[in-house]
Amino acid sequence: MKKPLMICVIVIGVARLAGAAPTTLITFDEFPNGTLIDTQYVSLGVQFTPGDVTLNLPQIADDIFMPDSPVLRPTGEPGLYEYQGDFWIRFITPAVEVQFESGSWDYPGVGVINVYDPYFNHLESLTNTTTGVNVTYITGNIGYIYFNSVGDGAGADIDNLAFSTDVNPIQIPAPGSILLGGIGLGLIGWLRKRRTL
Repeated sequence: MKKPLMICVIVIGVARLAGAAPTTLITFDEFPNGTLIDTQYVSLGVQFTPGDVTLNLPQIADDIFMPDSPVLRPTGEPGLYEYQGDFWIRFITPAVEVQFESGSWDYPGVGVINVYDPYFNHLESLTNTTTGVNVTYITGNIGYIYFNSVGDGAGADIDNLAFSTDVNPIQIPAPGSILLGGIGLGLIGWLRKRRTL
C-alpha cells in the first residue's frame, strides 16, 4: 500500500507544478518611448505612481547601458539628470515573487529599493550591490516597491519586471496537469496488473 501512495504523491506534486500560474513579465517595450506610465499595466496586475522626491510618473525610454531597451526610468526634475528620480510600483494582487533588472548604476550602494506589504508595513530595504546592472529578487507578501535612483551619479532605471501573485493557487487543472495525472494513474494500474505493487 505504501508504493501506490508514494506514486500518487509524486504524480500529484508533478501535476501541481505543471499547472502553476505563469509568471508575468513586463519588458517595457509595450508602449512608445516617452510614454508616461501609470495605469497602462493594471490589466497585468501592476500600477506605477509618482515618487516621493520627484513627484513625477516614470516613463519608457532607451538606455544604451542596459541589456535590453527600452526601460522604465524615473522622470527627473530640473537640476537632476534625467534618470535620477523615484517612483512606486503597486501590485494590484499582492505578489509573492518579484524580479527586475536595475541600472546602469554608477556607484554601488546608492539605490533605494524599499519593499512593503499590501498594508504598507515595511518588509525590507535593498540597494544596488554593484555598479552596472543589478538583478533584484524579492519574495514575500509584496504590495508595493519604492524605487529611488536620486543618489546615483546619472540615475538608474528598471527593466524586465517579472512577478507572480500566487503561491498555492486553487485552479482548474491545466491540460498538462490532467495529462500527467492520467499517466500516473495508468502507471499505477499497469504496475498493479503486473503485481509489482
